[in-house]
Amino acid sequence: MKRILAILLCVVLLFVMLAACGDSNGTNPTPSVPTPAPGPSDGSDGEEGDEGPPTFVPPDYSLPEKEADVIRYTADGRRHIIIGTFYDVYYDSTHSSIFDNPSVNDPETAQMALDRVRYVEDKYNVFIEFVNMTWEGIMENIPISIMSGIPDADVYLGDTQFIIPAVLNGMGTALEDIGVPSNHDVFAAPGQNIVMESMRIPGQDKTYMFRSAGVNTGMYMMGYNREILQSHGLEDPQDLWDKGEWTWDVFREYCRVITDPAQDIYGWSGYWTNFLQSMLFSNDTVFAGGPVQSVDSPKTLEVLNFMHELYNVDKTARPWNSDDWVINNSLFAEGKSGFWISAFWINEEQGGLTATFDIGMVPFPVGPQGNAATMATTNVSGNYYFIPRYIKDADEVFNVMYDLTNWFVGDLEYRDDIGWFKDRMISEANFDYYMKVAGRMGFDLLDNLGFGPSIPYMLETIGGETPGPAQYTPAQYAETYRQVYQDALDNYFG
Repeated sequence: MKRILAILLCVVLLFVMLAACGDSNGTNPTPSVPTPAPGPSDGSDGEEGDEGPPTFVPPDYSLPEKEADVIRYTADGRRHIIIGTFYDVYYDSTHSSIFDNPSVNDPETAQMALDRVRYVEDKYNVFIEFVNMTWEGIMENIPISIMSGIPDADVYLGDTQFIIPAVLNGMGTALEDIGVPSNHDVFAAPGQNIVMESMRIPGQDKTYMFRSAGVNTGMYMMGYNREILQSHGLEDPQDLWDKGEWTWDVFREYCRVITDPAQDIYGWSGYWTNFLQSMLFSNDTVFAGGPVQSVDSPKTLEVLNFMHELYNVDKTARPWNSDDWVINNSLFAEGKSGFWISAFWINEEQGGLTATFDIGMVPFPVGPQGNAATMATTNVSGNYYFIPRYIKDADEVFNVMYDLTNWFVGDLEYRDDIGWFKDRMISEANFDYYMKVAGRMGFDLLDNLGFGPSIPYMLETIGGETPGPAQYTPAQYAETYRQVYQDALDNYFG
């Protein structure tokens, strides 16, 4: 068991940059600019992860049968509410100046947040403290302290990789059970939330996870080189999206027209991880969206076959470079890619903002089983709050967190001040197409089970230990991995 837990720690640390950077789900109104690097999640060098799925808690664990009686007070009689996190969050009752945050960059909104702390302190007679337990620390603290019956925090703010398992193992407090009404803002339809939004895990009949609402800036889109498309007389993908004609078939044909290996130009060149997830959503499917795997479902096989055709049949996708993760996407800045994975941070870090050609951004093409009006565009990820079991008067804890998060007092112009983000989308049109589909959350655990999808086995690759043609057909891949995923989900959902 200790060996398995150690493996879990190693795996999740691969994601620390993605999870830790750029989160605005605390109470800090000054958004930071995340710069995650979507590194390989499966060991595309051929590592198989043969130790099996990770275990969050021992198989024979049990939770104490006891009342919700954990409550803390300060020496002067105020309720002490501790929020366990894995990074520094500003502001709380320990802060007296906006400059206690060494990275403050907007004094006005920072002061609003600090003033909100004082307001909430007085309203509820509380002392609020965010405690940075570190990434490894919070992962250990959640199960160990809750299983003891005395959680070390009244609320945890953590990544879905360890918040979801905690909820599935019965360690959370449902919002419905503490009297949060069904018409509360936290339960509003996606995009309609003012202060907080929630996420219900598929298969669950109650809601445990919540976070601050706002514009989702973490979505990936498909970038494209307008000059290359125009040189071949191809219609702009944004116009095709508007007409409902931006489909897999059109995208595939565009890649065929664009590809010129003699000039080192390929129709598609991008991170297979984001490409896989986005194409799954575009065909109304996932790998692991609940207790039963769907790796071998007809919809998923369509996605795998499409990727197989691009890489191995048409050869219009740049062969996967196992030796250089970044270059698989970044060559677009040299004018060598028709289409690639795009996001605001990619524009900033990989040369999009300084490119000498016109860059467009568009949602991913719609698959045969997909629907442009409803397809998910972002996987559930990032950081969520949850209130652990055994916390006394948990309704008060939730109300404190809700009021603290509302530092902008309902004024969405402050909450959604994302000028920094718009600037990195290159053009107003790109931003508009982003907003057309932003916030459509999907749910796929393919990166949260302790091993990766190993899709490079299906692709023509260069570099690494096994360069050359694909090792699996899509059908062989599904046959090989379906039980691996099912075993992991059985473990995950208990």
